[in-house]
Amino acid sequence: MQRIVCLLGSPRAFGSSDLLAEKFCSAAQNEGADVVTYALRDLRYQGYKPPSDGLYDDATDDLDPVLADILLADCLVMATPIYFCDMTGLMKQALDRFDFFLSIDTETGQLRSELGNEKKLVLVQVQGNDETQHGDLMTHYRSAFDTLGFAQQEYLRACNIREPRDLAAKPQSFEAAEHLATDMFRREYA
Repeated sequence: MQRIVCLLGSPRAFGSSDLLAEKFCSAAQNEGADVVTYALRDLRYQGYKPPSDGLYDDATDDLDPVLADILLADCLVMATPIYFCDMTGLMKQALDRFDFFLSIDTETGQLRSELGNEKKLVLVQVQGNDETQHGDLMTHYRSAFDTLGFAQQEYLRACNIREPRDLAAKPQSFEAAEHLATDMFRREYA
């Protein structure tokens, strides 16, 4: 069974990015995946945390167990609206903490990811403006995602969505999320 960890980066509960991520995760569950969702708005954490003796030896804030759960996951879903031309601060602070997944290989001196190189990533971006605005986050963060070792990187982007009712009026966004999940996880169980 594939395990998905979903991070919701919107400060608003039941916002458009939450709904689109929920559609993806629901379709993945229908294909047999196990989903654990974390609403970052409900957690207390900071973006940078001084290293401890071990990777997660001493959980000092609410994000530490989430990061430990990501280590065990097969797929990470990161869902965020665009706030001031980028992902939300909640999501960016969580992403900044992903540096704890990285270490220097003592034999080669190269940067190594504790995540391995088989995990999947789905980035969900929802924005109020059209596609000519803000750029796509997948391109912007590609080098970070590559460094972290995500083998498969998928992208769902919904534009001209200011309110959840706007998303409901554009069923193609929900259909794209459902098709992506079905394609990603049906292959695992076929």
